Amino acid sequence: YEPLNEFLDVEDPVWKAWRMMKDLQIKHLPVVKNAKIVGVVSDRDIVQISGFNGGQSMPVKDAMNLDPLIVYVHDSMDKVLRKMLKKDQQHAVVLNSNDQICGMFSWSSAFKFFLNFSDIAHLQQLFSN
Repeated sequence: YEPLNEFLDVEDPVWKAWRMMKDLQIKHLPVVKNAKIVGVVSDRDIVQISGFNGGQSMPVKDAMNLDPLIVYVHDSMDKVLRKMLKKDQQHAVVLNSNDQICGMFSWSSAFKFFLNFSDIAHLQQLFSN
């Protein structure tokens, strides 16, 4: 997963979400209410709502996905990927054992993991000969 210490409050304006995503170079941000995860907002969600008059000033609660996929830092890669496939999700919020946000997991996170794994296997194969 990609570590992430940034998140939005449900009342934060859409423009703040957009700015954070651009600054952090990410496409999704968790949204919280009273320190509990309640949604995820994506760059696509923001583009859609921005077409409305005053869209940039609307709170992120009006743009977010209300059913975020939640996984835990101790979950296996297999379990996370199966959950993502089952729910047809592009990303998941990663929580620690205290239900605190510690990151986001996406398909690109999985690709990076498998590329690193294949690079190590390739190196081991090269040096074993």
